[in-house]
Amino acid sequence: MRAFHVFVGKFFEIVGTTGVNHGSLPAVKSEATGFDVIDRRATGSARYVCRDQSFEDAFEICVRRTLVQPVH
Repeated sequence: MRAFHVFVGKFFEIVGTTGVNHGSLPAVKSEATGFDVIDRRATGSARYVCRDQSFEDAFEICVRRTLVQPVH
């Protein structure tokens, strides 16, 4: 099975993981205990906006950051 991920807007992605205590490995939705927010425009470790959040918090972070992004 593939890891759980959701695209929020053009630039952000939420990925389900096993959580920090279990190595933050990608996980399917039913096994995810934490969610990482990824900025798809960044590179390297800067891609991770935050790690090991609840899904609701991760989604809120994406929405708030999307609202403050300049329109190109």
